[in-house]
Amino acid sequence: MEFAVVASVLLAAASIDSGEARVFGKCEFAHAIRGFGFPEDKISTWVCIANFESHFDTNALNTQTGDHGIFQISQIYWCSTGNSPGGGCNARCSDFHDDDIRNDAECAKRIFDEHQRLSGNGFNAWTTYKPHCGGDNSGWLQGC
Repeated sequence: MEFAVVASVLLAAASIDSGEARVFGKCEFAHAIRGFGFPEDKISTWVCIANFESHFDTNALNTQTGDHGIFQISQIYWCSTGNSPGGGCNARCSDFHDDDIRNDAECAKRIFDEHQRLSGNGFNAWTTYKPHCGGDNSGWLQGC
């Protein structure tokens, strides 16, 4: 009987991996990006974008466009699909598929800043912004 308990505990411990993907709740996501220094007045728009881009899934992959992770970061410009970091964020795209979204957030900020410089609105980098998140997004933080 004790062997079964020990085996169950070991099996459960082995399945715990901090590098696994996860799906955030909207409030959880908002709290996380606040902690990464995202401006408060833009949090609701980021929540809207993450919802429409990935449904808050850190393992999201758009096989048609090559976009990765919770922010759907493009492998064309911003990350490398190889074993070495690359692209504008000097990252491996696979790094955007785990539950640690700090590197995703840093890359999203870099993308935002570049598009802010190019177009005057950093959110234009995300295709979901104009059709879904270009207006009042305050409702995305209700209940948070």
